[in-house]
Amino acid sequence: MRNLNVFIIAAGITSMAAYAATNFESALIKKNLFESGVESSEASYKKFSLDLKAPLSNKLLDYIWQNREDIDNQKIIAAYLVNKPVVPKNYESSWKTARLVYFIGNFGYGEKEFLDTESGAQLFNYGVAAAKQAMELNAKEVEGFYWYAYCQSAYGRAKSVLAMAANANDTMPALRKAIELNPGYGNYGAERMLGVYYEELPIIFGGSEEKALELIKSTTVKAPQDRNNWVALGQFYNHFGYYESANQSCQKALSLPDLGGKFEELRYMREAKECVDKAKSRQMSN
Repeated sequence: MRNLNVFIIAAGITSMAAYAATNFESALIKKNLFESGVESSEASYKKFSLDLKAPLSNKLLDYIWQNREDIDNQKIIAAYLVNKPVVPKNYESSWKTARLVYFIGNFGYGEKEFLDTESGAQLFNYGVAAAKQAMELNAKEVEGFYWYAYCQSAYGRAKSVLAMAANANDTMPALRKAIELNPGYGNYGAERMLGVYYEELPIIFGGSEEKALELIKSTTVKAPQDRNNWVALGQFYNHFGYYESANQSCQKALSLPDLGGKFEELRYMREAKECVDKAKSRQMSN
């Protein structure tokens, strides 16, 4: 019995020591804005903390990126980004800022808050500036060109079709440069986006059905595991009236396992379903 009491006391002391150590470590982590991942929305809100006046840095951007897959966190991150913190003249900080802006503005909380809105246009313009700085700091790496084009595209969509057409002269060359530097980056995302530009631009602004199909279809061959590539192909077919092919492409998208982040995949799945519904509806009406 005495041995059992000793064991219980020792276990209690160990538990208290562990609790104290954990609290001390947690305080240090919060102080440095470098907490680890989260398990639930409620836990995320408690664990994730961000000083809205904190200066941007690689460390902070990595911390934010690791904690982006939560709606509550996304609201905090959005509040931070709309203040347009100064982007350090550092290549990684610059392109990572642009990447974060694109994510926050397009997925989860930001999809309703920023997509196709004036506030979104302002946010994406901030991302464009960050990516442009990355391009200027290092023209031999793909990330600056890639995220410059993606933020420009999002900015154009938030403003108007005419704005998208107007910035195509800057965006399309950036996409071509990204393809030249690292074509496989983002599962051939630059190739896919360039194809979308050719698809959506009027012919008088350089649009081309043939070039669009060639580029978008090639991404499904080179990265067939990427749902977004198949969604883009299905949307292309719907756009030009090839509804049976659209249905097949987006059914393929629906059959694939998730590859990217939770909120990206949720949107791609929804777009794939919308693509299938549109194709079936048009087939029935013809």
